[in-house]
Amino acid sequence: MKIKNEKLFIQIACLTCAVVLWVIVMVQTNPILDETIKNVPVTIKNLSALESSNMVLMNKDKDNLLVNIKVKGTGEQLSKINKTDFTAYIDVLGLGEGNRNVKVEVSGPNEIEIGDHYPSQIACVVESVISRVMDVDIQYEGSQLQDYFRASGTSNPSSVKITGPRSIVDSAKAAIATINVDGAKDTVIKTVPVRIYNGTDTEIFMSVPTDNVEVSVPIYPTKYVNIKPNISGVPLDGYELVNTSVSPTRVKIAARRDILDSINELEIEELDITDAYHNILSSRKILNDSGFMILGLDKDPVVNVVVEKIIQKELTYKIDEIEFTNIIDGYEVDLSNTDISVIANIEGASSAVNNFNKEELKLTVDLSQASLGSNNITIKSLTDNKQVNVLLNIDTIEVNIIEPENQSSTETNTINLDNQTEME
Repeated sequence: MKIKNEKLFIQIACLTCAVVLWVIVMVQTNPILDETIKNVPVTIKNLSALESSNMVLMNKDKDNLLVNIKVKGTGEQLSKINKTDFTAYIDVLGLGEGNRNVKVEVSGPNEIEIGDHYPSQIACVVESVISRVMDVDIQYEGSQLQDYFRASGTSNPSSVKITGPRSIVDSAKAAIATINVDGAKDTVIKTVPVRIYNGTDTEIFMSVPTDNVEVSVPIYPTKYVNIKPNISGVPLDGYELVNTSVSPTRVKIAARRDILDSINELEIEELDITDAYHNILSSRKILNDSGFMILGLDKDPVVNVVVEKIIQKELTYKIDEIEFTNIIDGYEVDLSNTDISVIANIEGASSAVNNFNKEELKLTVDLSQASLGSNNITIKSLTDNKQVNVLLNIDTIEVNIIEPENQSSTETNTINLDNQTEME
Protein backbone atom coordinates (compact mmCIF):
# COMPACT_ATOMS: atom_id res chain seq x y z
CA MET A 1 0.00 0.00 0.00
CA LYS A 2 2.84 2.24 0.84
CA ILE A 3 4.34 1.74 -2.62
CA LYS A 4 1.01 2.44 -4.33
CA ASN A 5 0.55 5.71 -2.43
CA GLU A 6 4.02 6.81 -3.33
CA LYS A 7 3.37 6.09 -6.99
CA LEU A 8 0.10 8.11 -6.89
CA PHE A 9 1.82 11.02 -5.20
CA ILE A 10 4.57 10.95 -7.81
CA GLN A 11 1.98 10.92 -10.62
CA ILE A 12 0.06 13.89 -9.17
CA ALA A 13 3.27 15.82 -8.62
CA CYS A 14 4.32 15.16 -12.21
CA LEU A 15 0.92 16.30 -13.49
CA THR A 16 1.04 19.43 -11.43
CA CYS A 17 4.51 20.23 -12.64
CA ALA A 18 3.42 19.62 -16.18
CA VAL A 19 0.48 21.99 -15.80
CA VAL A 20 2.63 24.63 -14.18
CA LEU A 21 5.24 24.24 -16.87
CA TRP A 22 2.45 24.46 -19.53
CA VAL A 23 1.06 27.63 -17.96
CA ILE A 24 4.53 29.10 -17.75
CA VAL A 25 5.13 28.29 -21.36
CA MET A 26 1.77 29.67 -22.41
CA VAL A 27 2.25 32.86 -20.47
CA GLN A 28 5.61 33.27 -21.95
CA THR A 29 4.49 32.58 -25.50
CA ASN A 30 0.76 33.82 -25.46
CA PRO A 31 0.24 36.22 -22.53
CA ILE A 32 -3.21 37.55 -21.22
CA LEU A 33 -3.86 41.05 -22.56
CA ASP A 34 -6.34 43.92 -21.89
CA GLU A 35 -8.01 45.65 -24.84
CA THR A 36 -10.84 48.18 -25.42
CA ILE A 37 -13.34 47.48 -28.17
CA LYS A 38 -14.44 50.94 -29.31
CA ASN A 39 -17.64 52.29 -30.84
CA VAL A 40 -19.84 49.27 -30.43
CA PRO A 41 -23.35 50.28 -31.63
CA VAL A 42 -26.04 50.38 -28.96
CA THR A 43 -29.49 49.28 -30.07
CA ILE A 44 -32.75 50.33 -28.43
CA LYS A 45 -35.11 47.59 -27.40
CA ASN A 46 -38.88 48.10 -27.21
CA LEU A 47 -38.79 51.55 -28.90
CA SER A 48 -41.96 50.78 -30.84
CA ALA A 49 -43.67 49.71 -27.60
CA LEU A 50 -42.67 53.06 -26.07
CA GLU A 51 -44.12 54.94 -29.02
CA SER A 52 -47.29 52.85 -28.85
CA SER A 53 -47.78 54.17 -25.34
CA ASN A 54 -47.86 57.72 -26.78
CA MET A 55 -44.29 58.46 -25.69
CA VAL A 56 -41.30 59.41 -27.75
CA LEU A 57 -37.55 59.15 -27.14
CA MET A 58 -36.14 62.62 -27.78
CA ASN A 59 -32.39 61.78 -27.85
CA LYS A 60 -30.99 63.40 -30.99
CA ASP A 61 -28.29 60.71 -31.25
CA LYS A 62 -30.58 57.74 -30.64
CA ASP A 63 -29.67 56.31 -34.04
CA ASN A 64 -25.95 56.59 -33.30
CA LEU A 65 -25.48 55.41 -29.70
CA LEU A 66 -22.02 53.87 -29.11
CA VAL A 67 -20.24 52.14 -26.22
CA ASN A 68 -16.59 51.22 -25.53
CA ILE A 69 -16.05 47.76 -23.95
CA LYS A 70 -12.97 46.57 -22.01
CA VAL A 71 -12.04 42.91 -22.55
CA LYS A 72 -9.32 40.43 -21.47
CA GLY A 73 -7.88 37.49 -23.38
CA THR A 74 -4.79 36.05 -24.92
CA GLY A 75 -3.23 37.79 -27.80
CA GLU A 76 -4.38 35.02 -30.05
CA GLN A 77 -7.96 35.29 -28.81
CA LEU A 78 -8.04 39.07 -29.08
CA SER A 79 -6.62 39.00 -32.56
CA LYS A 80 -9.63 37.05 -33.75
CA ILE A 81 -12.40 39.44 -32.53
CA ASN A 82 -13.81 42.83 -33.56
CA LYS A 83 -16.72 45.04 -32.50
CA THR A 84 -19.21 43.09 -34.60
CA ASP A 85 -18.71 40.15 -32.17
CA PHE A 86 -20.29 42.22 -29.39
CA THR A 87 -23.84 43.40 -28.80
CA ALA A 88 -24.99 46.31 -26.66
CA TYR A 89 -28.52 47.58 -26.00
CA ILE A 90 -30.74 49.62 -23.73
CA ASP A 91 -34.33 48.68 -22.93
CA VAL A 92 -36.84 51.59 -22.89
CA LEU A 93 -39.91 49.50 -22.09
CA GLY A 94 -42.02 51.14 -19.40
CA LEU A 95 -40.11 54.42 -19.30
CA GLY A 96 -42.24 57.39 -18.22
CA GLU A 97 -41.98 61.05 -19.26
CA GLY A 98 -38.84 62.79 -18.06
CA ASN A 99 -35.08 62.20 -17.94
CA ARG A 100 -34.04 58.63 -17.21
CA ASN A 101 -30.64 56.86 -16.97
CA VAL A 102 -30.92 53.45 -18.62
CA LYS A 103 -28.29 50.72 -18.10
CA VAL A 104 -26.35 49.57 -21.14
CA GLU A 105 -26.27 45.77 -21.40
CA VAL A 106 -23.33 44.18 -23.32
CA SER A 107 -22.36 40.67 -24.39
CA GLY A 108 -19.59 39.04 -26.43
CA PRO A 109 -17.66 35.80 -27.19
CA ASN A 110 -17.59 33.31 -24.29
CA GLU A 111 -13.81 32.85 -24.36
CA ILE A 112 -13.28 36.55 -23.80
CA GLU A 113 -13.58 38.10 -20.37
CA ILE A 114 -15.77 41.24 -20.58
CA GLY A 115 -14.93 43.98 -18.15
CA ASP A 116 -16.31 47.49 -17.68
CA HIS A 117 -17.93 49.48 -20.50
CA TYR A 118 -18.40 53.19 -21.03
CA PRO A 119 -20.89 54.66 -20.84
CA SER A 120 -22.45 52.20 -18.48
CA GLN A 121 -25.73 54.15 -18.64
CA ILE A 122 -27.34 56.38 -21.26
CA ALA A 123 -29.44 59.39 -20.34
CA CYS A 124 -32.80 59.08 -22.11
CA VAL A 125 -35.19 62.00 -22.55
CA VAL A 126 -38.76 60.79 -22.88
CA GLU A 127 -41.68 63.07 -23.73
CA SER A 128 -45.39 62.54 -24.16
CA VAL A 129 -46.90 63.09 -27.60
CA ILE A 130 -49.53 65.85 -27.27
CA SER A 131 -51.83 67.79 -29.58
CA ARG A 132 -52.78 71.46 -29.74
CA VAL A 133 -55.07 73.58 -31.94
CA MET A 134 -53.55 76.72 -33.52
CA ASP A 135 -55.17 79.51 -35.50
CA VAL A 136 -53.86 79.86 -39.03
CA ASP A 137 -52.09 83.11 -39.94
CA ILE A 138 -51.92 84.03 -43.61
CA GLN A 139 -48.72 85.27 -45.23
CA TYR A 140 -48.60 86.85 -48.69
CA GLU A 141 -46.11 86.62 -51.52
CA GLY A 142 -46.01 89.14 -54.36
CA SER A 143 -48.19 92.23 -54.86
CA GLN A 144 -51.60 92.75 -56.41
CA LEU A 145 -51.97 95.08 -59.40
CA GLN A 146 -51.50 98.82 -58.88
CA ASP A 147 -54.63 100.70 -57.72
CA TYR A 148 -56.01 97.50 -56.20
CA PHE A 149 -56.24 96.62 -52.53
CA ARG A 150 -55.57 93.28 -50.90
CA ALA A 151 -58.01 92.64 -48.07
CA SER A 152 -57.29 90.24 -45.22
CA GLY A 153 -57.42 86.65 -46.32
CA THR A 154 -59.28 83.84 -44.59
CA SER A 155 -58.51 80.15 -44.36
CA ASN A 156 -60.83 77.17 -44.32
CA PRO A 157 -60.50 75.69 -41.79
CA SER A 158 -59.39 78.67 -39.72
CA SER A 159 -57.31 76.50 -37.37
CA VAL A 160 -55.25 73.30 -37.48
CA LYS A 161 -54.32 70.63 -34.94
CA ILE A 162 -50.62 69.98 -34.47
CA THR A 163 -49.30 66.79 -32.88
CA GLY A 164 -45.79 66.03 -31.61
CA PRO A 165 -43.52 65.76 -28.58
CA ARG A 166 -44.48 68.11 -25.77
CA SER A 167 -41.43 70.38 -26.05
CA ILE A 168 -41.85 70.82 -29.80
CA VAL A 169 -45.59 71.48 -29.60
CA ASP A 170 -45.03 73.96 -26.76
CA SER A 171 -42.40 75.80 -28.82
CA ALA A 172 -44.81 76.39 -31.73
CA LYS A 173 -45.67 80.09 -32.02
CA ALA A 174 -47.25 80.44 -35.46
CA ALA A 175 -49.11 78.35 -38.02
CA ILE A 176 -48.48 80.04 -41.38
CA ALA A 177 -50.28 79.50 -44.69
CA THR A 178 -48.49 81.32 -47.53
CA ILE A 179 -50.36 82.36 -50.67
CA ASN A 180 -49.07 84.12 -53.80
CA VAL A 181 -51.15 87.12 -54.96
CA ASP A 182 -48.69 88.59 -57.47
CA GLY A 183 -50.48 90.49 -60.25
CA ALA A 184 -53.95 89.74 -58.85
CA LYS A 185 -56.93 92.00 -59.58
CA ASP A 186 -59.64 89.68 -58.32
CA THR A 187 -60.15 87.32 -55.39
CA VAL A 188 -57.44 84.63 -55.14
CA ILE A 189 -58.40 81.17 -53.83
CA LYS A 190 -55.76 78.45 -53.38
CA THR A 191 -55.16 75.32 -51.28
CA VAL A 192 -51.80 75.67 -49.54
CA PRO A 193 -49.83 73.81 -46.83
CA VAL A 194 -49.58 75.08 -43.26
CA ARG A 195 -46.09 75.39 -41.81
CA ILE A 196 -45.34 75.64 -38.10
CA TYR A 197 -42.72 78.07 -36.77
CA ASN A 198 -41.17 78.66 -33.36
CA GLY A 199 -40.35 82.00 -31.77
CA THR A 200 -37.18 82.40 -33.86
CA ASP A 201 -39.01 81.97 -37.20
CA THR A 202 -37.51 78.51 -37.63
CA GLU A 203 -39.80 75.89 -39.12
CA ILE A 204 -40.51 72.94 -36.86
CA PHE A 205 -41.95 69.59 -37.82
CA MET A 206 -44.68 67.60 -36.13
CA SER A 207 -45.03 63.86 -35.64
CA VAL A 208 -48.27 64.04 -37.62
CA PRO A 209 -48.21 66.17 -40.81
CA THR A 210 -50.26 69.37 -40.60
CA ASP A 211 -53.28 69.57 -42.89
CA ASN A 212 -53.55 71.88 -45.89
CA VAL A 213 -56.07 74.75 -45.85
CA GLU A 214 -58.00 76.66 -48.52
CA VAL A 215 -57.04 80.36 -48.44
CA SER A 216 -59.25 83.06 -49.95
CA VAL A 217 -57.86 86.60 -50.44
CA PRO A 218 -60.26 89.34 -51.68
CA ILE A 219 -58.73 91.88 -54.10
CA TYR A 220 -60.66 95.14 -54.60
CA PRO A 221 -60.32 98.19 -56.91
CA THR A 222 -59.70 101.55 -55.21
CA LYS A 223 -60.30 105.27 -55.75
CA TYR A 224 -60.10 108.61 -53.89
CA VAL A 225 -63.28 110.34 -52.72
CA ASN A 226 -63.81 113.71 -51.01
CA ILE A 227 -65.04 114.04 -47.44
CA LYS A 228 -68.05 116.34 -47.08
CA PRO A 229 -68.41 118.40 -43.85
CA ASN A 230 -71.85 118.37 -42.23
CA ILE A 231 -72.56 121.65 -40.38
CA SER A 232 -75.81 122.69 -38.70
CA GLY A 233 -76.88 125.74 -36.71
CA VAL A 234 -75.63 129.33 -36.83
CA PRO A 235 -73.11 131.17 -34.67
CA LEU A 236 -73.99 133.56 -31.86
CA ASP A 237 -75.57 136.85 -32.92
CA GLY A 238 -72.80 139.22 -33.96
CA TYR A 239 -70.57 136.36 -35.16
CA GLU A 240 -70.16 134.77 -38.56
CA LEU A 241 -69.17 131.38 -39.99
CA VAL A 242 -66.13 132.24 -42.07
CA ASN A 243 -64.84 128.88 -43.26
CA THR A 244 -65.39 125.16 -42.87
CA SER A 245 -62.79 122.57 -43.78
CA VAL A 246 -62.05 118.93 -43.01
CA SER A 247 -58.75 117.10 -42.70
CA PRO A 248 -58.05 115.01 -44.63
CA THR A 249 -60.03 116.44 -47.51
CA ARG A 250 -60.22 113.05 -49.23
CA VAL A 251 -59.48 109.41 -48.54
CA LYS A 252 -58.80 106.27 -50.52
CA ILE A 253 -61.47 103.58 -50.41
CA ALA A 254 -61.70 100.01 -51.68
CA ALA A 255 -64.82 98.04 -52.53
CA ARG A 256 -66.46 95.85 -55.10
CA ARG A 257 -66.62 97.64 -58.43
CA ASP A 258 -70.40 98.17 -58.32
CA ILE A 259 -70.23 99.69 -54.84
CA LEU A 260 -67.15 101.76 -55.65
CA ASP A 261 -68.80 103.35 -58.69
CA SER A 262 -71.79 104.44 -56.58
CA ILE A 263 -69.72 106.44 -54.07
CA ASN A 264 -68.76 110.01 -54.98
CA GLU A 265 -68.14 111.54 -51.54
CA LEU A 266 -68.21 110.54 -47.88
CA GLU A 267 -70.44 112.26 -45.35
CA ILE A 268 -69.39 112.67 -41.74
CA GLU A 269 -71.30 113.17 -38.49
CA GLU A 270 -73.14 116.47 -38.09
CA LEU A 271 -71.41 119.28 -36.19
CA ASP A 272 -73.77 121.75 -34.51
CA ILE A 273 -72.30 125.27 -34.27
CA THR A 274 -75.35 126.93 -32.72
CA ASP A 275 -74.30 130.04 -30.70
CA ALA A 276 -70.62 129.43 -31.43
CA TYR A 277 -68.36 132.45 -30.90
CA HIS A 278 -64.94 130.92 -31.50
CA ASN A 279 -63.20 128.42 -33.76
CA ILE A 280 -64.12 124.75 -33.40
CA LEU A 281 -61.98 121.64 -34.00
CA SER A 282 -63.91 118.41 -33.71
CA SER A 283 -63.39 114.78 -34.79
CA ARG A 284 -66.31 113.35 -36.72
CA LYS A 285 -66.96 109.75 -37.69
CA ILE A 286 -67.60 108.81 -41.30
CA LEU A 287 -71.23 107.80 -41.82
CA ASN A 288 -72.62 104.90 -43.86
CA ASP A 289 -69.23 103.22 -44.19
CA SER A 290 -70.56 99.69 -44.67
CA GLY A 291 -69.76 97.95 -47.91
CA PHE A 292 -66.35 99.54 -48.44
CA MET A 293 -63.00 99.90 -46.70
CA ILE A 294 -61.26 103.18 -45.87
CA LEU A 295 -57.53 102.92 -46.49
CA GLY A 296 -54.74 104.75 -44.69
CA LEU A 297 -57.01 106.58 -42.23
CA ASP A 298 -55.72 106.03 -38.70
CA LYS A 299 -58.19 108.35 -36.96
CA ASP A 300 -61.50 110.10 -37.59
CA PRO A 301 -61.51 113.17 -39.86
CA VAL A 302 -61.23 116.52 -38.06
CA VAL A 303 -63.60 119.37 -38.96
CA ASN A 304 -62.19 122.90 -38.59
CA VAL A 305 -64.86 125.61 -38.25
CA VAL A 306 -63.69 129.24 -38.29
CA VAL A 307 -66.09 131.63 -36.49
CA GLU A 308 -65.24 135.34 -36.24
CA LYS A 309 -66.83 138.41 -34.76
CA ILE A 310 -68.62 140.70 -37.21
CA ILE A 311 -66.99 144.15 -37.28
CA GLN A 312 -67.23 147.32 -39.37
CA LYS A 313 -64.90 149.92 -40.72
CA GLU A 314 -65.33 153.01 -42.89
CA LEU A 315 -63.56 153.93 -46.10
CA THR A 316 -63.91 157.48 -47.46
CA TYR A 317 -63.89 158.18 -51.19
CA LYS A 318 -63.48 161.68 -52.64
CA ILE A 319 -65.29 162.68 -55.81
CA ASP A 320 -62.19 162.11 -57.94
CA GLU A 321 -62.01 158.53 -56.68
CA ILE A 322 -65.38 157.74 -58.18
CA GLU A 323 -65.44 156.31 -61.69
CA PHE A 324 -67.94 157.97 -64.08
CA THR A 325 -68.86 155.67 -66.97
CA ASN A 326 -70.83 155.89 -70.20
CA ILE A 327 -70.56 159.69 -70.62
CA ILE A 328 -72.46 160.81 -73.73
CA ASP A 329 -70.16 161.91 -76.53
CA GLY A 330 -69.63 165.64 -76.52
CA TYR A 331 -70.48 166.04 -72.84
CA GLU A 332 -68.33 166.04 -69.76
CA VAL A 333 -68.75 165.94 -65.98
CA ASP A 334 -68.25 169.23 -64.16
CA LEU A 335 -66.43 168.38 -60.92
CA SER A 336 -65.08 171.87 -60.22
CA ASN A 337 -67.76 172.89 -57.75
CA THR A 338 -68.51 169.46 -56.29
CA ASP A 339 -67.06 169.12 -52.83
CA ILE A 340 -68.44 165.76 -51.77
CA SER A 341 -67.22 162.50 -50.33
CA VAL A 342 -68.79 159.08 -50.06
CA ILE A 343 -68.34 156.92 -46.97
CA ALA A 344 -68.39 153.15 -47.54
CA ASN A 345 -69.21 151.10 -44.45
CA ILE A 346 -67.45 147.68 -44.74
CA GLU A 347 -69.04 144.96 -42.62
CA GLY A 348 -68.06 141.33 -42.18
CA ALA A 349 -65.90 138.88 -40.26
CA SER A 350 -62.96 140.49 -38.52
CA SER A 351 -60.23 138.94 -40.67
CA ALA A 352 -61.97 139.91 -43.92
CA VAL A 353 -62.73 143.48 -42.80
CA ASN A 354 -59.29 144.10 -41.35
CA ASN A 355 -57.63 142.99 -44.59
CA PHE A 356 -60.00 144.88 -46.86
CA ASN A 357 -58.55 147.98 -48.59
CA LYS A 358 -59.84 150.70 -50.87
CA GLU A 359 -58.40 149.09 -53.98
CA GLU A 360 -60.83 146.20 -53.56
CA LEU A 361 -63.89 148.50 -53.78
CA LYS A 362 -64.82 150.52 -56.84
CA LEU A 363 -67.54 153.23 -56.74
CA THR A 364 -69.10 153.89 -60.12
CA VAL A 365 -71.70 156.25 -61.57
CA ASP A 366 -73.41 155.29 -64.83
CA LEU A 367 -74.07 158.43 -66.96
CA SER A 368 -75.66 156.68 -69.90
CA GLN A 369 -79.04 158.25 -69.03
CA ALA A 370 -77.70 161.65 -67.90
CA SER A 371 -78.61 164.89 -69.69
CA LEU A 372 -77.16 168.41 -69.76
CA GLY A 373 -77.34 170.13 -66.47
CA SER A 374 -77.82 168.71 -62.98
CA ASN A 375 -78.56 164.97 -62.56
CA ASN A 376 -79.04 162.76 -59.48
CA ILE A 377 -77.35 159.47 -60.34
CA THR A 378 -77.21 156.27 -58.29
CA ILE A 379 -73.82 155.29 -56.91
CA LYS A 380 -72.91 151.63 -57.30
CA SER A 381 -70.30 149.76 -55.24
CA LEU A 382 -68.42 146.95 -56.94
CA THR A 383 -66.13 144.41 -55.25
CA ASP A 384 -65.01 140.84 -55.90
CA ASN A 385 -64.66 140.18 -52.18
CA LYS A 386 -67.68 138.07 -51.21
CA GLN A 387 -66.74 138.04 -47.54
CA VAL A 388 -67.86 141.59 -46.81
CA ASN A 389 -71.00 143.67 -47.17
CA VAL A 390 -70.72 147.29 -48.38
CA LEU A 391 -73.16 150.01 -47.36
CA LEU A 392 -72.75 153.59 -48.68
CA ASN A 393 -73.77 156.60 -46.62
CA ILE A 394 -75.52 158.09 -49.68
CA ASP A 395 -77.35 156.37 -52.52
CA THR A 396 -77.10 159.09 -55.17
CA ILE A 397 -74.81 161.86 -56.17
CA GLU A 398 -75.58 165.12 -57.99
CA VAL A 399 -73.70 165.27 -61.24
CA ASN A 400 -73.53 168.36 -63.46
CA ILE A 401 -73.21 167.53 -67.16
CA ILE A 402 -71.79 170.32 -69.30
CA GLU A 403 -70.59 170.95 -72.82
CA PRO A 404 -66.90 171.75 -73.23
CA GLU A 405 -66.24 175.47 -73.88
CA ASN A 406 -64.37 174.80 -77.16
CA GLN A 407 -67.28 172.79 -78.46
CA SER A 408 -69.75 175.62 -77.62
CA SER A 409 -67.62 178.27 -79.45
CA THR A 410 -67.33 176.07 -82.49
CA GLU A 411 -71.06 175.52 -82.62
CA THR A 412 -71.72 179.32 -82.23
CA ASN A 413 -69.33 180.16 -85.06
CA THR A 414 -71.00 177.55 -87.22
CA ILE A 415 -74.41 179.11 -86.55
CA ASN A 416 -73.14 182.66 -87.36
CA LEU A 417 -71.62 181.55 -90.66
CA ASP A 418 -74.83 179.83 -91.62
CA ASN A 419 -76.84 183.04 -90.93
CA GLN A 420 -74.43 185.21 -92.92
CA THR A 421 -74.71 182.87 -95.90
CA GLU A 422 -78.46 183.13 -95.83
CA MET A 423 -78.35 186.96 -95.74
CA GLU A 424 -76.08 187.08 -98.75
